[in-house]
Amino acid sequence: MSKTTATAARTLARLVEAEDAATAARREEARAAGVAERAAARVIKARTARTEARKALRAAERAGKGIAAATRRLATREARLAELVEAARTRKAEATAARRARRSAERKVESIGRRAALAATRSVQKIAAVLGEAVLTPAPETDPIMDADELPAVEVIEAHAARYAELDRQAKDTAKLAEAEKTWLRRLPTGTHGRVVITRTPGRSVLDNARIELDYMDRFQEPAPRKSTRSTFKCDATAVLAADEADAAALTLIA
Repeated sequence: MSKTTATAARTLARLVEAEDAATAARREEARAAGVAERAAARVIKARTARTEARKALRAAERAGKGIAAATRRLATREARLAELVEAARTRKAEATAARRARRSAERKVESIGRRAALAATRSVQKIAAVLGEAVLTPAPETDPIMDADELPAVEVIEAHAARYAELDRQAKDTAKLAEAEKTWLRRLPTGTHGRVVITRTPGRSVLDNARIELDYMDRFQEPAPRKSTRSTFKCDATAVLAADEADAAALTLIA
């Protein structure tokens, strides 16, 4: 198993665990909310009963009889209401904690889900690339190749290779210096600075190859067709340059 696939598998396993935890948190939130709702309903009912007991006590006081029983009934209902209020507060706090736990679990699912999607995308891209490399369409040869009878003398080839190596080295050194200057200039804001005008235009658009690869795999159940790019050309004139440097050093010593 490749490192990319292993990472995707581990992330997906974590996502499954997070989703299970989020499901459990939702169930706990629903249970706690139901308990809190029933506790609040009992408080409302107990308050109604206390109100009725107060009315009964006032009626007994007006009638001048049954006062003791009405007082005991009111005290009992007030005590019961106090117990229910405290229980309702506890259940409400539990429901709030369950709601927060559910939100935290859902945020964790979203976070791991994004990482899992990215890891799975990379894994699918890598697999699709491996499968696509097996059926590459060869790129057409664009270099005009000399025939055997057209080949020049070895000395001519070596001279061209030596000049190419030197010019290529100079071009790379110059390109590095130019890139350094460009990097400095890119720090300037857009506008006119003396006789220098700095502008920034939107870059060209490019195809989202990763999205195309995934959509193609999803629709056709096979990797998107690929073709090889133009062959990379390299010219190694190290031996020629080393010989020239050795000859130059020998001439210096002789002189």
